[in-house]
Amino acid sequence: MKKLLLAALVLFVVCGFVFAGGGKEADKEGIVVGFSNASISNSWRVFMKANLEYEVSLHPEITEYYYTDADDKPEKQIADVDDLLVKGIDVLIISPAVQDAVNPAIEKAYDMGIPVIVFDRKATTEKYTTFIETSNYKMGKGQAEWLAEELGGKGNIVMFSGFAGSGTAEDRLKGAMDVFAKYPGINILGQQYTDWSPVKSKEVMQAWIQQFPEIDGIWADSGLMSWPALEALQEAGRPFVPSTGEQLNAYAKFLVKNNIRGFIYPFPAWQSRNAVQWAIKAAQGEEIPKYIEIPVDPIGPDEIKDYVKMDKSDFWWVGDDQMPEEWWPEF
Repeated sequence: MKKLLLAALVLFVVCGFVFAGGGKEADKEGIVVGFSNASISNSWRVFMKANLEYEVSLHPEITEYYYTDADDKPEKQIADVDDLLVKGIDVLIISPAVQDAVNPAIEKAYDMGIPVIVFDRKATTEKYTTFIETSNYKMGKGQAEWLAEELGGKGNIVMFSGFAGSGTAEDRLKGAMDVFAKYPGINILGQQYTDWSPVKSKEVMQAWIQQFPEIDGIWADSGLMSWPALEALQEAGRPFVPSTGEQLNAYAKFLVKNNIRGFIYPFPAWQSRNAVQWAIKAAQGEEIPKYIEIPVDPIGPDEIKDYVKMDKSDFWWVGDDQMPEEWWPEF
């Protein structure tokens, strides 16, 4: 698995090459990088930030690095980008809090000739240099396809999405809904945005358990939501059901310990390292693809027992620790 993840760092699907305007002047030494982060509101984002800053440490050509955290508030992120621009950054890396409201900040930087590297969460403007992701649409679609097939094309399901308005959550949800629309036997009992919060997800699942006598499956775009939903079923004395998630260790551990059928579609936190690598190229004036997709291989129910890290924290992200131990987050 480690070999696959390391190989994927250098594999990508690219399309629509554009010239990265705003590259470094030939006589100016060093690159000043600014990273505007949506938040570190969950452990995936903590791993993502650690990976990005580890990658920054590997590049002596980066002489200054600035970081801001918007706390998932678009108005704060707009102000954060303004602050980074005042600091004289040469390239902006941004994970937008939401897919549309942060567009003015992205466009401002781009119009100033500063390369803009969007990753993880998309923006709806076209004024950026490149967008890097593991396809969120394909992720939601793949999760839904597995669940529909696992249920034999029929059954009552509940759906958990992340942060409303974020490109990540909306694209995953769209991918799933496009699949379920093809299965008239799949009955969606409810869909809720629970902000990738285990606490909120468990509360919503507890309410659904009270409301619905029969729940046959759980589509969740993250293990941060499917894991607590399964816990709620267990605490209510209800049978476990098939579910979906990604590489959160707690989700994988719960599936293995309880012999539950589940499906993991990884969304690597280390994609932030790719963002740094492409930011350097853009700052140096190289030609940059408009879109970069980081491919992954899903983990089926029979493979999870060999994938899980039983000795690691519940909030570990499997495969996202491909860096020296001193850079690993602590939980």
